Amino acid sequence: MSWLWWILLLAGAAIIAGLAFYAGRLLLLVRMQSQQAEQTKQKKNQYLIDSIVLISRAMQAEQCELSEGALRVWVLLDHLELADKADPVTEYPGICQMYEVVKDMPTHKARKQHDKAHIRQLDKIREKAEVDLKDFILADVEKLLSQYRAQVSG
Repeated sequence: MSWLWWILLLAGAAIIAGLAFYAGRLLLLVRMQSQQAEQTKQKKNQYLIDSIVLISRAMQAEQCELSEGALRVWVLLDHLELADKADPVTEYPGICQMYEVVKDMPTHKARKQHDKAHIRQLDKIREKAEVDLKDFILADVEKLLSQYRAQVSG
């Protein structure tokens, strides 16, 4: 073989080795990125579980109104990303029903934009739902606590 063929063969081998190194590096970066995404997801889920347990305990101790707690817990459950996550509508019917009552009610600044008679009417609806659903909500709270209490960090 002539020198030209040897030079071309070495150049081709160098190019292939460089591309293989580059592909390996890209695979490593993808693997690291997926591990970071999984760790971020686990941290988020842990934060959500900690919050669910904290709010559930507050509801159980009557430190938090059932309607407010149900609204907050429902949103947290919606954001929870677990492989074995149960359907919250069937798993926590009391919290679901309370959420359905209060989800469209104005809060904070929006509440101040409505006249007082309308706000009183909404408060009566909310308070009646709290009384009617109290036992169901507290049963759901107990179920949440028994399900997630062991997973609380710190």
